[in-house]
Amino acid sequence: MNWGWKIAIIYTLFVIGMISVVLYSANFDTNLVGEDYYQKEVEFQQEIDKKQNAINDSLTFQVNIVGDSIVIQFPREVASGKVTFVRAADIVSDKQFDLKNNQNKQSFSMNNLKTGSYEVQVAWKANNEDYYWEENIIL
Repeated sequence: MNWGWKIAIIYTLFVIGMISVVLYSANFDTNLVGEDYYQKEVEFQQEIDKKQNAINDSLTFQVNIVGDSIVIQFPREVASGKVTFVRAADIVSDKQFDLKNNQNKQSFSMNNLKTGSYEVQVAWKANNEDYYWEENIIL
């Protein structure tokens, strides 16, 4: 085998390798943090202001894992709000619930959530003020 055939084989292997990488990349499932991330970027300053409201009024939440439940302890009476469990590894696993005030705490079953790292985001309204708090948990 002369050097011409060796170069042809190397180029052929290179082309097959590149085609394989392109096909693998096209079939690879990528998840964004959110579908509307441009809009969320615009609203980020509002989120910072809501966090600061919670800190100023000492209204931060406590998130605890008790048995097979996640318990969120409210600082005081909450009028309305949403709790979102955001799993960065898989956007399909994100869960959102309405905030229900039951003796200043709410419990969520871990059976609905996959194991892994979550960011618990709590957005609520009380006394005509908007608040926001987030904590990281690992299930």
